[in-house]
Amino acid sequence: MEATMTAARRTRSWWLVPLVAVAATQALGLLVAVAVSANPVTDGLKWDALRYLDIAERGYELYPCPPGPIPYPLRPPDAWCGNAHWFPLYPLLIRGLHEVGLPYGAAGWLLSALALFAAFALLWRLLGGRLTAVAAQCLALAAALPGSTYFPLIFPVSLALLAVVGLVTALRARAWAWAGAAAALGAATYPSTGILVAIAPVAILLGFRHLSWAGRIWRAAGAGAIGAAAVVAVLATFQLTTGRWDAYLLIERNYGEGVHWPWATLWQVATSGRLLDTAYLLSTLVILAVVVPAVVAGVRQGRRDGFDAPLWALLAMAAGFVLVPLVLGPAVAPHRSYALLGAVVLLLVAVPERLRLILIAVSTGITVVLTGLFYAGVLI
Repeated sequence: MEATMTAARRTRSWWLVPLVAVAATQALGLLVAVAVSANPVTDGLKWDALRYLDIAERGYELYPCPPGPIPYPLRPPDAWCGNAHWFPLYPLLIRGLHEVGLPYGAAGWLLSALALFAAFALLWRLLGGRLTAVAAQCLALAAALPGSTYFPLIFPVSLALLAVVGLVTALRARAWAWAGAAAALGAATYPSTGILVAIAPVAILLGFRHLSWAGRIWRAAGAGAIGAAAVVAVLATFQLTTGRWDAYLLIERNYGEGVHWPWATLWQVATSGRLLDTAYLLSTLVILAVVVPAVVAGVRQGRRDGFDAPLWALLAMAAGFVLVPLVLGPAVAPHRSYALLGAVVLLLVAVPERLRLILIAVSTGITVVLTGLFYAGVLI
């Protein structure tokens, strides 16, 4: 009888604790919106959210920009306009929910909430699925990282986080095909999570030490092929709907985005004064305070117990989601990529509890500031 009750409590914790975490992110956004005299619905429906709903409703469009001002920060000589700067899976899923009877806006809100719950549920399982202080603190930190402002909104950040946590879950289960599927989910959802297509096969190749090299190679190739298929599907979607496979890149130029050397981006940020921007500076400092001890703890774990596939993936994510905004260019808002570091909290299990509590408090404070700036119309 006691064993049955214990199993029932654990089962409840598997879904109840993640549900509480989702509710907490929703409540934080609502409270901050009210505090800055904003409407959490209408004022939360702006920037990229409107683009995703537009794509869900009308599909992609791409056309040469007409003479005069364009609704983008820059104007190349041969500028292209349209809504092809956003990846297709998230608006496609919104459209799917609309087809079963939901308004587009409600479908977007629901999709973000469901994806966030699934991501937190997987992360909670990875943390052991038991209500301990360490597990609760790590989940709380994942929910409070800079950029978590966008978790409950009509942005694909929650769905991208699901891909990140799904990859670690698959690697822990030694399920190479599911690892490839998680990478594919990330590649079709958000530019930053495109790096999962590379992380998955590399982690399998280096971390599946129970297999021969031949076994590792073909599993890594299989996972990479699944992820690469999603990249091809994204490009094919742009080709079929706009007539240009490079539609995303064409719109990207209007933002000054592309491929940059990270140190060149840092130099531009420093010399332009953007480093002093509140959102940029605070979110970067906080995420470094999370990533540095996480990487140190991960390396120590690897040297002690061996570097398995999940550990390789987590270390790659810790570096990757910090570097991606720098590679894309100084115009990119880094805090959305920082929100995808949620799985990296798994490396913080071994750090002192005082450090985790400090990180939770500081991250929550910064998230409140970022959320207020978003609802005030300052933060994009």
